[in-house]
Amino acid sequence: MTDLRSRDPRLGRRGPRVLALTAALGVGILSTSFLVTAPAAATDYPSWSDVQAARASADGKAAEVASIQSLIAGLQGQVAAAQAAADAAWTADQAAQAALAEGQRKADALAAQATQASATADQSAKRAAALAADFARSAGNDLTSRLVVSGEGSGDLLYQLSAMSKLGETSQGILEKAKQDENTAASLSAQAEVAKGELADLAAAADASVKAAVEAQQGVQAALIEQESHEAELTVQLAALQSDSAMTEQEYQAGVEAEKQRKIEAEQQAAAAAAAAAAAPAPSSGGSGGGSSSGGGSAPAPAPVVVTPPAPSYSGDAVVAFAEQFVGVVPYGWGADPSDSFGCDGLTQYVFKQFGIYLPRTVSAQAAMGVRVSAQSAQAGDLVVWPGAHIGIYDGQGGVIHSPDWGRYVTHASGLWGSYYFVRLL
Repeated sequence: MTDLRSRDPRLGRRGPRVLALTAALGVGILSTSFLVTAPAAATDYPSWSDVQAARASADGKAAEVASIQSLIAGLQGQVAAAQAAADAAWTADQAAQAALAEGQRKADALAAQATQASATADQSAKRAAALAADFARSAGNDLTSRLVVSGEGSGDLLYQLSAMSKLGETSQGILEKAKQDENTAASLSAQAEVAKGELADLAAAADASVKAAVEAQQGVQAALIEQESHEAELTVQLAALQSDSAMTEQEYQAGVEAEKQRKIEAEQQAAAAAAAAAAAPAPSSGGSGGGSSSGGGSAPAPAPVVVTPPAPSYSGDAVVAFAEQFVGVVPYGWGADPSDSFGCDGLTQYVFKQFGIYLPRTVSAQAAMGVRVSAQSAQAGDLVVWPGAHIGIYDGQGGVIHSPDWGRYVTHASGLWGSYYFVRLL
């Protein structure tokens, strides 16, 4: 997978926009198209000069208002469509991975059965060979004659005839069993070969599905970056047009920054509320800042923060070790700097930035910067995401380092809670 950490910080981990994706499932190919509309070009967005010009006439103002409202709705729709496409791609990928796992189980089971059947067939063949050797030592086909002529009385003759019959039944049974075991072994071997061939198709389908899911997630990244780049500015432009009061360019720029901050604070408030609500019913499970041997929680005011530089090379363990130094030290707030405060997304943004990985603010935007991984595959340094509510850094041991909520400090929780998923940064 391409390493994007050296890209332009403004673009972060931006990937190509997705126009159509194919998810493969099963032995055949199940085609599903995920359509993600490309965002408007940068030149399609109005400038502050355009807004000022539009204010000169009522018609121009109305047209510009309608245009900006359409652009905002388009950005929001684009993100929603991209996320829906990514969700569908991840669902298809999970099904394809499950089909591959089941195919592997079936192929392994048939291979084991074929091996056992082959061993049984070998044993039956040895018994048949031993019987043939006994016949050879007893004059082969003359064995029947010898049984008949060797008896002296009628009782002996009846016994010998009975013995001859039993011998015939036994030998026939042994030969039939050997042939049956040979056929069973051949049949299971053939089934195992077919399953092995199907497994190759399933593996190819699973590989295609995960690629489609990654590309779909990159489409979400592109849509979110586009929205983040323009929505705050468009919102302020719309407010300026709908207001009767004039606005200077300096006020306009200040308004754009204030709108960006407002959006961050709104999501942070929602994240804190959701994390606190999730922690309330079961505080012992880790909660939003639950028990931890690493400290955290509502600690007293700390001393000034002295940040120890991160390890020179990037790894999940290095990320966790670097983040650990803020536990119990940096309070929750709107910030993304240890000298101020950390929102949940501020902590992740700051920590990963030290390793050359540039994340946007807000939970949803950060979650879109990577690919989902299963709980079984989760590693230290992955993101733990509570959809639309909270985010933290997985410690690889079932816990999370995160900035929980107001009145608390960065915490190393020993467990996870609620509904969450893991994201590995691209």
